[in-house]
Amino acid sequence: MPKIVILLILGISSLAATGVASRIGLHLFGGQATSGARITVDASEQLAPVGYILGAVAAENYWPPGDPVHPDWANGYLGRTVDRVRELVPVSGQRFAIRFGHFPIDGSWGKDGYHWLDAFDPRSWNTSIDEFLHYVDRTDGAPHIVVNFGSGTAAEAAGLVAYVNGTDPTDPYVQMRIEHGRAEPYNVRNWIVGSELYAGWETGFRDDRPFDFANPEAQHGGDPEWYQKPTSNPEWYAARAAQYARAMRAASPTPIEILVPANNWDLGYWGQGEASIRAITPQLGDVVDGFAVHFYPANSTYGTSDADLMGRPETLAARLDNLEGFLARYGPPGKKLKIGDFEFNNNSSSDEQTHQLVNGLFVADTLRVLAQKGVTSAFYYAISTASGQPSGFTYFERGDVNHPMPTYLAMKLMASYLGSQVVGTSVIRSAPANAQGGRMGAFTYPSLTSLASLSADGKTLYVVVINKHATLDQTVELQFEGVRAMGDAQFTRLNGPSLKATADEVELTEWREFVGATFWQPYVHTFPAHSVTGIAIPVAG
Repeated sequence: MPKIVILLILGISSLAATGVASRIGLHLFGGQATSGARITVDASEQLAPVGYILGAVAAENYWPPGDPVHPDWANGYLGRTVDRVRELVPVSGQRFAIRFGHFPIDGSWGKDGYHWLDAFDPRSWNTSIDEFLHYVDRTDGAPHIVVNFGSGTAAEAAGLVAYVNGTDPTDPYVQMRIEHGRAEPYNVRNWIVGSELYAGWETGFRDDRPFDFANPEAQHGGDPEWYQKPTSNPEWYAARAAQYARAMRAASPTPIEILVPANNWDLGYWGQGEASIRAITPQLGDVVDGFAVHFYPANSTYGTSDADLMGRPETLAARLDNLEGFLARYGPPGKKLKIGDFEFNNNSSSDEQTHQLVNGLFVADTLRVLAQKGVTSAFYYAISTASGQPSGFTYFERGDVNHPMPTYLAMKLMASYLGSQVVGTSVIRSAPANAQGGRMGAFTYPSLTSLASLSADGKTLYVVVINKHATLDQTVELQFEGVRAMGDAQFTRLNGPSLKATADEVELTEWREFVGATFWQPYVHTFPAHSVTGIAIPVAG
């Protein structure tokens, strides 16, 4: 279990006497801290509503006790995560988003992907759609479902939508759902067509592998309408994805939202940035709601050090601005295409860094960018993997749900300190940080970042401050505009002895403290090195 330290701040004199000030990072009497940074929060500047950006991928098999499809299989590892995931309910009013996407849903390297009808076979190792939705219901989450593009068909995807959302009792898929014990539709709103379809590792990118849909000799017959038209050509991809979207909408009596892959986060595929968006939006812009991107920046191109990882959310912010501009330029007039299904972690294969405090800070800072840019849905990869070892992504060390990793604690902090409406915040005089940047070259970025948001009723201002510097505490003046602080604020801080701290070493510290500021006397606080701090402040307009 992580340590949770609860402190009540009664006064400066008592803090000095007990040494508590140093422990929680106030450093009122001369700690090792830089000074001069300033954070200004402008509550009158409303940037974006908070979407389903607090989420994760359910990358495990799940079979509940007494499961009619898999009656002899015990409730597995993912089932043991239910209570932990329920702790991630956001204060924004949104539910924690859980995305269904197996390993992988489309198939990889020409292998077969996930076929939802096959999963109903008791001999199948795969989780069925009913089992996944049962898990989401137990966690009180919001389901997001990916359909198989690489080795599937539009008809197969539409059948899944009909099974999940259909209401016509004469529809064979609705009848099947009723036979499986579910009379009422699930009414799942959020759907994604395929995953990373711009990349050679995804089945469907070529037309010569055993299960590529465009292979005329595919073992399951492929998709004859699209023979020899693989996703390596973005225009062929766009035409087929539009077919999927139309078929899926026609199968759902309730409105659904459909996202499709746009490119990698750095816009590095399908002929690079602008060219790729110009190729896909003419056929897709009118029929989908938005586009998906994935973010795994720790690699030889962008650098693998802790300093590199801490700086890449800034790079992401610039890339999202580029993508939004291209979508506005080439999308249908008058329609704002969303950016969502934002899957992320430090890298694509998991390593020691995945399990360390540095990745917890990376998760928090990435969520900051997503909130400020108005991204509609995002998924940390993943809730769990069976091994819980460095070879697999997980929230929990060694498969122990009572041993949460820094990434889980970061998500929990963000869930408690991200309101429903993002407002303006700016940082000046932050200590700079430097990184080598891999093949992209060295770069410098601000080590202090902030995110501000308001509760739905406007009575609570949430501020998250992330000090990404490896060694420097930073003393900061906080100035609030557009609201007036009304009393004691709730604080939670995630920290450990270093960026490389693991689950045994990190802790969440909680305390209460009066927060007040005027134009001539800002609130001053010292934020320790390598920490995330959430502040919930009662305010009046």
